[in-house]
Amino acid sequence: MLVVGFIFFGAGCVSPGKDALLAQRDPIALVSVASNWDINWKDEDSINPKQPNIFINRRTLRQNPDLAFIANAEELINTAEKIIRDHMPGSGVINLVEKEKVLSSRAYQEARINKHQTNRELVKPADYRFPDYRDKNFPPALARETGIQRSMFVEFNFTKLMYSGMGKNGNCGADVDMKLIILDAQGKILYNKIFSLGSRERIKVSGGVYSHSGLMGLFESAITDACYEFLDRLEY
Repeated sequence: MLVVGFIFFGAGCVSPGKDALLAQRDPIALVSVASNWDINWKDEDSINPKQPNIFINRRTLRQNPDLAFIANAEELINTAEKIIRDHMPGSGVINLVEKEKVLSSRAYQEARINKHQTNRELVKPADYRFPDYRDKNFPPALARETGIQRSMFVEFNFTKLMYSGMGKNGNCGADVDMKLIILDAQGKILYNKIFSLGSRERIKVSGGVYSHSGLMGLFESAITDACYEFLDRLEY
């Protein structure tokens, strides 16, 4: 595995509400965590697993279950939610409301669904829904029912990227885009930013085949870095 520095780009807009966000230390409701299902090669379409590929040794794949040439975020999105919950509260910058208090609330269950996300067939952790951050009725309803004054929406885009070699032979890394939107109790956007990072490490790719566990490890590290980058930029 080759170790390199990670790549970060920040985008989006941060309103003056950032000061209000930092001034209040009451817990924030994590109401949405979503991502793309297919983890494609960057700027490439999905791979059809039934399509013949002369570069893939299918016998090798059968002999080693960890090897893969396609990947999805069905399990990774659960890991991403856990990383957010594990790392943000310990920062002293962002505190999160207990998961069940949010997800079991009537306001959450009746929130308008984000059709843009469902139409793109995004995935989410178990028990979560796809609430629409543009639903102006949701934040006030949540505040009235639970006293929660702020809500956080997180959406990831996961891709693989070749960093060296020829074609799909060489070394690849994990690319993560993490979009964060935080609303106040009236539905006003306090924070809106996208963090884009490349993983610090690389794994080997041969004929488009790579270690599935290795790739997931790269994504987990990149998601963690994205969380820390958000917290650092929010605080300083």
